[in-house]
Amino acid sequence: MKDLNKLEIHYYFNDGSHSMNAFVRNKAEKELLDAIRKIGELLDNELDIETEAYQEGGLVEWFAFGLPVLHYLSPAINNIITHYFTKNANLEELDKKIKEETLTNLQLNNIFKIKEIEKDIDNKLDNKLVQKYISNFYKRINDYKKVEKIGFKDIKNDSEELIVERQYFKNFILEDNVTLEEDDDAMIEIISPVLKEGKYNWRGKYKDEKVDFSMGDSKFKQEVIEGKHTFLNGSLISCHLQIKTTFDEFGDEKRKTYSVQKVYGTQELELGELKLRESGKKKKHDKWFTDHCPSLFD
Repeated sequence: MKDLNKLEIHYYFNDGSHSMNAFVRNKAEKELLDAIRKIGELLDNELDIETEAYQEGGLVEWFAFGLPVLHYLSPAINNIITHYFTKNANLEELDKKIKEETLTNLQLNNIFKIKEIEKDIDNKLDNKLVQKYISNFYKRINDYKKVEKIGFKDIKNDSEELIVERQYFKNFILEDNVTLEEDDDAMIEIISPVLKEGKYNWRGKYKDEKVDFSMGDSKFKQEVIEGKHTFLNGSLISCHLQIKTTFDEFGDEKRKTYSVQKVYGTQELELGELKLRESGKKKKHDKWFTDHCPSLFD
């Protein structure tokens, strides 16, 4: 027999109405349902989710969860879902409630087993994919200016409604982070140059790592197309290289792109002569001037 849990989602509107754009709600609640489904997987359950008729007062929707197979965290399912959707405002208190309800239900008296269960709960309350779904949910709602806050309430246990105000929606929205690194003394061994026009990437070896890179020096690019440079096995270019690293919302590296901004010179072999282009000669002159001519403030 299924144990039935009910969770209330309450959208509060700034115009006192009881209607919501169907496209916005459907897209947002797809993310909400994906998050709940993933939470069910974390509890080793395939949740049976049903919705009930809307209630008055803004827009109120009830989600009913059937739990076919009980996991020791199942009694706290509503608290766990609410944890994810309100954690920035109620993290410590709600986490404590989840653990207390779970441990009380298990009736454990072994301190080591309790610590093990608490650690497992912490792991289940920090799932990246669930956080991504919730980020998408709040991103959809944040773009819909009519919603001024959202309430979450455990109907089964008649718990106090937890409110997330609009000003805090952004706290749940995950963003990629980009860093730029500049190497003005980069040496790249050319593996595959691009010998024709078009937006094709070159391939080379930079600091013993094979990389694909775009050629942003249009003048040098044209010289290559015109056959003014020959690339042999071991040929190198001296250049200003820009490295763009994108980290995902969790701080993990997502991708890295390389772009040559300026080519200073070419070198046929590793120990061969570096043939400077005009930009390379100017760089060399500027460096000499900086090293040998003190500024007025020195």
